[in-house]
Amino acid sequence: MSGRFSDQTLDGVEAAFQAFQQVIGRYPVQTVRATGTSALRDSENTPELVARVEKAVNIPIEIISGEEEARLIHMSIRHRYGDIDDRAALLIDIGGGSVEVTLCEHGDIVAVESFRMGTVRLIEWFSSSGDADTLDLSLMNEYIASMLRKVREALAGRKIDVCVGTGGNIEALGDLGINLLGNERGDSLTAKDIRRLCKRLKSMTCAERVEKLLLRPDRADVIIPATFVLKGIVGLAEPADLLVPRIGLGDGILLDLLKGHEPGGDVAGHQALAWATALAEKFHADLAHAEHVTMLARSLFEQLQGLHGLGARDLLLLEVASRIHEIGLAVRPARHHRHGEYLALASPMIGLSVDEKALVAALLRCQRKRFPEPGHEPHDRFSSRDQKRLRSLTMLLRLAIALDKERRGQVTRIELGEDQDGLAMTLFGHGDRLLEAWSVRKQLVFWKQVFDKDIRIVLADPEPNGGSEEEPNDED
Repeated sequence: MSGRFSDQTLDGVEAAFQAFQQVIGRYPVQTVRATGTSALRDSENTPELVARVEKAVNIPIEIISGEEEARLIHMSIRHRYGDIDDRAALLIDIGGGSVEVTLCEHGDIVAVESFRMGTVRLIEWFSSSGDADTLDLSLMNEYIASMLRKVREALAGRKIDVCVGTGGNIEALGDLGINLLGNERGDSLTAKDIRRLCKRLKSMTCAERVEKLLLRPDRADVIIPATFVLKGIVGLAEPADLLVPRIGLGDGILLDLLKGHEPGGDVAGHQALAWATALAEKFHADLAHAEHVTMLARSLFEQLQGLHGLGARDLLLLEVASRIHEIGLAVRPARHHRHGEYLALASPMIGLSVDEKALVAALLRCQRKRFPEPGHEPHDRFSSRDQKRLRSLTMLLRLAIALDKERRGQVTRIELGEDQDGLAMTLFGHGDRLLEAWSVRKQLVFWKQVFDKDIRIVLADPEPNGGSEEEPNDED
């Protein structure tokens, strides 16, 4: 946890990926997904590592957030325990760099906390010589307790029915429950079991844990901070037991890949949209307006597919941004686009990668005032490919917002088509729609910059009875 990968580590990672590529080449593999977690999120030279791997084997590494880790682990646990949706569950994943704690109710993730208190990190911070034998257990315990206040706040007095623990250290504790405590099985532990194991383990040196408990040296070291962390978290949920399913992030990634190849199988996309709606509710956004803007943005995206050339994940980002584009108003109406950006960056985004979350935040920033362009910070932070995505998605979001300027759903349908005079956008609906047409025309100077194509606005005759076949505020 020095903050940088050594040259030796970079060489080792590149060699490992080259070995992976050789194995992949022996089979008819259609999809490859490489993910990085806490270490890649925190290291200063992660871009160098990612670039080296992509250059060597043409496999991009996706750096996932703590929230995405939690989502994938949640998916694997739901697959393992079919009845977990009927219980309030606290999911605990302990890794070397971070700890993910996820609260689930009725099968949905309702709270996620990612803590920088992984086992390797704690040894680095609280050991005088870099090993568990010299850990300052009292100071480490104080730090863990301070971090767990957020978990206590998230629980908010809820009764937890069951805890589920993932990661190699928790699996090792399940085994030690059999060997040291006489438990019949290693797939569950009580809070009392964990306290007893903590007491036994901390009384032994690392060498003794290797010799007497037959733990691997790299496990005998980190199992001490892992047990302290687990004891603290499970203690908050007592008397709930801890289940040890012996599955984790890797299983969730495989399930996610499989779901993505099923009809309607974009589980991450569904979760991202549900989470966006919950975020809009949290910050008291106008949900009817948000849903109408989302419908209009989706229609624009689909009809202009041949012009912008974006994909399904880009449509998801546009819909997420449309649903939460007004969350910044909860802070202050003035400069709400800037407030929305930092709220999006500071909030968990279930179902989105780190890069996708950054793009959504930039969309909120660029929805008004200055359009993204070279020299504009939200624009310049991205690669050239993502700059193009940002500009196209910003244009579509701005148009969708303009099309509901009066917040009354007066534009109920849009049709885009070519005629002898070029590209035309016809606005169907009720009322005069003059303010909406004026708002759209104000954005057309940017349209020309992004798509290099002229477009004109046409108002269709008002629809009878002030309505249409598609209700403006219903979710599709």
